Amino acid sequence: MSGYLSQKVDDLNSGHVARPAPRQFAMGRCASPQQLSQNLQQAILGQHDAIASVVRALTIAAAGIRDPHRPIASLLFVGPTGVGKTELARRIAAEVAGDPDKLCRIDMNSLAQEHYAASLSGAPPGYSGSKEQFTLFDRELVEGNISRPGIVLFDEVEKAHKTVLRSLLQILDTGVLTLASGTSSISFRNSIIVLTSNLGSHELARQARAGSMTMRTVWNTVKSAAGIGLAADHDPVMDAVENFFDPELFNRFDEIVKFRPLGRDESRMIVDHELARLRTQLLKNGIEWEPDDTVCEFLADKGFDPVYGARNLKRVVRTQLHAPIADLVVNSDLQDRPFRIATSVHRETIIAVKCRNDAF
Repeated sequence: MSGYLSQKVDDLNSGHVARPAPRQFAMGRCASPQQLSQNLQQAILGQHDAIASVVRALTIAAAGIRDPHRPIASLLFVGPTGVGKTELARRIAAEVAGDPDKLCRIDMNSLAQEHYAASLSGAPPGYSGSKEQFTLFDRELVEGNISRPGIVLFDEVEKAHKTVLRSLLQILDTGVLTLASGTSSISFRNSIIVLTSNLGSHELARQARAGSMTMRTVWNTVKSAAGIGLAADHDPVMDAVENFFDPELFNRFDEIVKFRPLGRDESRMIVDHELARLRTQLLKNGIEWEPDDTVCEFLADKGFDPVYGARNLKRVVRTQLHAPIADLVVNSDLQDRPFRIATSVHRETIIAVKCRNDAF
């Protein structure tokens, strides 16, 4: 049971139960913070610090000691593109609500003009649509229910107009959004609010391109500076975040979760994950395939890009591996199935060939 509703139940029971049972962690299908952390780390690679921040915020909520008049947690995810910020929000929805798509997602890049603030709070009285009380928020997904909290994702907040961002103040402060018509409101007190941003990533990329350092090296330099008390002068991410947000909005985030740039080790793990998924899909179609180390190393080396993160890896896997395998599959007869595929690297290109079942 989520924090806000569990507090309500405790209030109702306070006059009837002398000693309520000790509260246990119950956040979706996870029975402990350790299980939640483990599940998230299996899906989001190389972001242990970010996952620890998320688990900490949800543990406080599950313990019932948070402020019941605010959202369960208000988390700002910042970091380079392609490192898992949006995917972590979807994984939270999968663990808490049982479905990675069971969240209210607001793409802030589509709210780049001032008048789009009415898309969140509704049209004010006297304007067209005020009686309909239209809003982008899905009330069911936002408010959740007694067994699961709602998940709200504001994606790429830096692309929205400042007026749109200021409309979030009421949500983060009181956990309630009163629509502009004044006749109804939406409660966010049973919601986990996640905001994502790429603020500061351009500066990290510029520093990496200007010298011989990778994004990970630049990041480690920033962390070392923070360790000796120089964070304010040497952290381009936090500088960009503080300069972008109004102080009153910045001060309402429960936690600012920083994502690290991906390194080569994480790139290899992502490639292994993608190849395992491809192998499973092929098996469903009666096709056997086992990737070898040369293919994995080739894809990890060719797809590694510290600026564009995991998305560049997936592009390389798609063009270099999926394409030759798909060409082989669609040009084979259905009567030949099941069969096996062998892949190898030849002159910087992956070759896929069909083998007999006894060829291995």
